[in-house]
Order: sequence, then C-alpha cells, then structure tokens
Amino acid sequence: MKSRPYTIIFSTISIDGRLATKTGYSELSCPIDKQRQHQLRAEVDAIMVGGNTVRIDNPSLTVKYAKKKDKDPIRVIVSKSLNLDVSSKIFSIPPLTVVYTKSENRSKQYELEKRGVVVRRFNELSDVFSDLYESFNVRRLMIEGGGNLIWSVIHEKLYDEIRVTVSPRIFGNGVSLAQGEGFQGDESPRLRLVDAKICQCGNEIHLVYIKGLM
Repeated sequence: MKSRPYTIIFSTISIDGRLATKTGYSELSCPIDKQRQHQLRAEVDAIMVGGNTVRIDNPSLTVKYAKKKDKDPIRVIVSKSLNLDVSSKIFSIPPLTVVYTKSENRSKQYELEKRGVVVRRFNELSDVFSDLYESFNVRRLMIEGGGNLIWSVIHEKLYDEIRVTVSPRIFGNGVSLAQGEGFQGDESPRLRLVDAKICQCGNEIHLVYIKGLM
C-alpha cells in the first residue's frame, strides 16, 4: 500500500447534516468556529477542496485567524473537468496551488500554469494522496469540501479523522456532508467519538471522530 498523508475532514454542517442550501448558501460558522478552522489550516501541510467548491465559494484557502507555521499550507484542488476560472482567488495569491484533473484540456492547463499553478493528472483518488505525500512532502492533509469530494474520500477510506461543527440551522434540501450514492446496509463506516465540546458561542457543538471503534 502506498503512503498517504494523515487526513482530516473538517466541516461545519446544519442540524440536518447539510453543508449548504440548494442555492449554495453555506455561511454556518460562528467567529470561534472560523478560528478553529484556521487553526487547523495552520497545522497541516495542505488543504484540499473539490472543483465545485472553487466555482461556488471562490475561497482563498489561506490562514487568516491563527498563528502561521513557517510557511502556508499548499492548496489542492481535485477537478476532473478542469472547469475552473483562472481569475479565482486561489490562483491569484500565494502560496502554491496544485490541481489534480482527468481532463486533457491543454489550453486551460497552460492558462493555469502561467499563474504558477501545478497541474497533475490522476486516475484514482488514492493516486492524488500518494502523490501529495511523495512529491510535495504532505504529511497532514485537511479536506474542507465539498460534499462530493468528502463522499469520495470516505468511500475510498482515505481519511483518518472527521471534525464537524454542528450549527443551529436547518437547511432541508441542499448539499450533504457526504454527497454521494450512499452505502448499502451495514457497509457504512462506524466511527469513534473522541471529543465533543460545546462552542464558546453557546449555540454550536464541535465533534471529533476517528476511524474504527474500540
């Protein structure tokens, strides 16, 4: 088995398990949860999101509300289609951004590379994780979404830890934490709760799970 980074899924969800509404609204975090998110960003070597998160949220994925390490974590985008706007924030400011794709769109690749972006092709998602470990020295990886990427990572057992903050909102129809085809019967992973804290804001709870039961 190839080596891969220790991988932490981090997300803030509604009471009914949604990352965002059906229109894409996803502002769930209180200021303290934002600090918690940025503290974890400061502790990892790379932050990963899916292409849809870049298209909808236009994140910078930098460390703003926590003390930084010697260098910022690299940003990683998994986009099968390479349908990305080269003017997005993540391509306009440091640090390094790496895009993994299955697309053969050479003109888009050239546009991204002109902005200093590294573009790599992959076949299996596990290849992305092993390449980050071997080529970019990524030992700790944070995954921030979206739902499709999180589902794939969970389904392929490429994670070690899940940290979720539950916000006092109900979205109904929307994007779920793991937006995929779903597990059958008793196939779904059983996690072990290792920490649970009521947020200092008084309205949210932060849960930490690791793979497997005692």
